[in-house]
Amino acid sequence: MVLSSFILLIMGMGTTFVFLFVLIICTNISSKVSSKYAYLMPEPEQKKAKPAAKPAAAAGNDDEIAAAIAMALVKHTGK
Repeated sequence: MVLSSFILLIMGMGTTFVFLFVLIICTNISSKVSSKYAYLMPEPEQKKAKPAAKPAAAAGNDDEIAAAIAMALVKHTGK
């Protein structure tokens, strides 16, 4: 029983090792092929800087803001 579980352990770890080894080889081959043909891919566009945010509204607009909020509440509640 112990011998069969040890054999199963070795088989499982061996399978994992072989799979990872093949994966590393495939990744290296893919890297070499993609670097060889990298000139076919366009360069990524540079993102343009966004303009600076405008400053918040001046404190003198409080009456207009309060009126807009009141009209929105009236329209929403229907009163």
